[in-house]
Amino acid sequence: MTPPASSAKLTPADFTFSWNCIPDIPLAERFAAVRDAGFRDIGLSIRWMTEFLIDHSLSEVDDLLDEFGLVVTEIEAARVMLSDPDPRLVVAATLAEHFHPQRLQATGDFDGTFEDAARYAGVVADQFAEFGTEIVLEPLPFTNMTTPADSVRIIELAGRKNISICMDVWHLYRNQLPLSALDDAWPHISTLQFNDGTIEQEEPDLRDDCLHNRRILGEGEFDLIGLLRERDKRRPDTTFSIEVINTGLRAQDPSLTARQIAQGILNVISLLQ
Repeated sequence: MTPPASSAKLTPADFTFSWNCIPDIPLAERFAAVRDAGFRDIGLSIRWMTEFLIDHSLSEVDDLLDEFGLVVTEIEAARVMLSDPDPRLVVAATLAEHFHPQRLQATGDFDGTFEDAARYAGVVADQFAEFGTEIVLEPLPFTNMTTPADSVRIIELAGRKNISICMDVWHLYRNQLPLSALDDAWPHISTLQFNDGTIEQEEPDLRDDCLHNRRILGEGEFDLIGLLRERDKRRPDTTFSIEVINTGLRAQDPSLTARQIAQGILNVISLLQ
């Protein structure tokens, strides 16, 4: 899907509903919750699909996608910068060959130097290019691909057209970076991943914080409007993903969570209009 150039025209249908927004529930239940909340694009977990495919087939997933009118645009997550390839890449390639998603989410850590990381990522990018799948590097403050600048360095060293950045606003703020830190990264940002949160981290461990405390759009302190305006000005062809990982939200009815996440998107977008 090509999202509108103006963020003011966005709806939940322009966002991929990422896997971790709701718990690991059966696909039919997941797809119904996503569809009923107004989303059309979904992400699949490589970890979960690895177990699913032991006793099930991708044709079953196809049938459910058709039933609920959904499209797989994202598979997550693998590490593409290791000297010994991540075992999850085997299933990731199977999913990419079948669904031709827009992107494979990729995180650190990476092995060796930045030059090594670029070489390893390039090999994976070449493999996934035949599926039309972008390798999107997601900088995380608790890995050695910490900042957007780190991802840019790897991308430029790799020299592949299908390696780009997924910039999750959560990690921008947990890196304590201003929006201006993206100035040099915008040419490489293909996906913006949204959530909301507090400016100050709520737990001592950064990884725990990101897995427990993300908030629905509009319920935190992040400058989401500023980010959207920068996107419209600098890279209006970016795609969108929504990833709200919150302990409380994951404990309630998944359909309710999906609807609340969709309403948060609408609430924030209304401020642009």
